[in-house]
Amino acid sequence: MNEDLKYIAAIAEHGSISKAAHAMHISQPALSQRLKRFESKLGVELFDRTTMPLQPSPTGEIVVRYALRAIAAEANMRRDVYSALNNQKRRLRIGISMSRANALLAEMITEFYESYHGCTIELKHLATLEQLHRFFLNGEIDFALFTPIAPDPRLYYLEVLCHERLVVVASQNLKAPQLSQSSDGKISIRQLEGVPFVLPTCGIYFDPIISHIIDDSHTQLDIVTRDCQAELALSLVENGLGVSIVPSTYTARRPALRVFEIADIDAGNVLRYIRRNDISPSLEEKRFVEIVRSWISRQ
Repeated sequence: MNEDLKYIAAIAEHGSISKAAHAMHISQPALSQRLKRFESKLGVELFDRTTMPLQPSPTGEIVVRYALRAIAAEANMRRDVYSALNNQKRRLRIGISMSRANALLAEMITEFYESYHGCTIELKHLATLEQLHRFFLNGEIDFALFTPIAPDPRLYYLEVLCHERLVVVASQNLKAPQLSQSSDGKISIRQLEGVPFVLPTCGIYFDPIISHIIDDSHTQLDIVTRDCQAELALSLVENGLGVSIVPSTYTARRPALRVFEIADIDAGNVLRYIRRNDISPSLEEKRFVEIVRSWISRQ
């Protein structure tokens, strides 16, 4: 496929030549020259340079639309060729942070396998909006389960699966006076002083928020371990080793845990299902997303 079409689509998505160049791993001058040469071949300007962010011109809208179709067609072709070369075994490629995958996907994948024995699930670690754009543009993922800022709805289908907040978790068996004093299901960070604390890594969005909450509390926490995966943090807490802070969806189906809201803090985001507007979801994708919706609705 003409590489220029990928660059045109990236500029339309990011609204900036410099941001598109960064996302596509090309220098800004090189991308500007490619755009000018492509425009010269067509005899039209594809973007209105007087606006910021850049907006496609009326002719540019047509080119961007066809560019996205070409990218989608190539992605579908690669998927089908791969399937044919692997005895028709299908793939479902999901963009998701590994901390979220470790905490959430075990039951979902097990249930999905009962419906689709011939489909291999491939997980692609996804942490930033730039990665999301690049993975979709290069046809590396079929859909994403993503928390941070939503991408452009003109290019992506976006569905809010649930609202997610940060919570404090402790074992049902943990004996700590601070926890028993919480009558309304809420606890402050200051109340955790003296309780063993497991500080996990929960992804590029939540990690700075957790650090900010702790710093603002001016509390000297007894940190037992830090920067461990959320799944390990939850296991340690379930085994009675203190408390931790994790996104609320990570606590589902864990009856050994007590869950507390963080007093005077409303930190969270939404978990979204994201796919490209110009590619219809496969039957496998539809089934997996049904399982995700059902799993979340039961929490």
